[in-house]
Amino acid sequence: MTKTAFVVKAVRPPLQSSFVADPINDQVERTYEKVRAAFASQIAAPDGELLGVAPHIRVLALRSPTLPPATHTNCYIVGPVDGPGPLLLVDPGSPYPESQQALDAVLQTEIAAGRTPWAVLLTHHHADHTGGVNHLRKRWNLEVLAHPLTAELTGSRALVTRPISPGVLQVGDLRAELLHTPGHASGHLCVKVEAANATLAGDLVAGVGTILIDPDEGDMTEYLDSLAALEAAAPGVLLPAHGPAILDGPGKLRAYRSHRLAREQKIADALAARGVATADELVPMAYADTPAPFWPLAVRSTLAHLKKLERDGRATCEGQRFAAR
Repeated sequence: MTKTAFVVKAVRPPLQSSFVADPINDQVERTYEKVRAAFASQIAAPDGELLGVAPHIRVLALRSPTLPPATHTNCYIVGPVDGPGPLLLVDPGSPYPESQQALDAVLQTEIAAGRTPWAVLLTHHHADHTGGVNHLRKRWNLEVLAHPLTAELTGSRALVTRPISPGVLQVGDLRAELLHTPGHASGHLCVKVEAANATLAGDLVAGVGTILIDPDEGDMTEYLDSLAALEAAAPGVLLPAHGPAILDGPGKLRAYRSHRLAREQKIADALAARGVATADELVPMAYADTPAPFWPLAVRSTLAHLKKLERDGRATCEGQRFAAR
């Protein structure tokens, strides 16, 4: 069942960009439902197969309740590939019984080979990263690790048994470094595995496309800072939660930051042209290069940028309307 040759493309990724969020109120849920409806005809691909993507790291792409057009979340297995040892499961996001059974079958094979599932680690609290947590915790008696802020947000939906601070996490003889990278979510963690020259990036980046920063639970300033901080940490290959591995990790992080700042300037220019406007009114100009079905999500991203512009002293806000400054 396991392929141990290192590959970076055959992860069965979503076809396009990955916009991932866990709605926290009715207004946001309605926004996301518009996008889901626009892509309702897309048929989800089956679960992937277990693949080696870096030394000590394998991936199983599992169908998850992420936002269209994405369909899967990458569940990473960190630990020995040959021989015995503990295994760390990162982001088992599928709530679907058939996908959970596929992961169970992989773990049964690992146990037969002397490798023991040890714990689950969550990069953050969103439902497409936590959907399989309670099943795994009960089925395999696993600890569930996450940043304390993530533990607060998941509650009983994905019970975190051990809140954990950023720093070194030992997985047997393997050293993993947990890096706090807020922005997409307040408790977001990346996992750097130096022996693999790779970093599990969660939703800091995606293999294809961009990541949604929703202002109700994310922060654009923190996100930009996290992109820069991870680049400075020499991340090596980036292994995102959605899509294929990214060989030039630092280059992707720079590109993401440049893209965000360029988008911010488009929003600032659109606001200057309009004088006073809501986020909805700015999207057609600031996101003219984005397909209309994604505009409801673009409104959320625009609002995150506008709040950053307000904090930076480049805009003012009264109610839902912003003005250039």
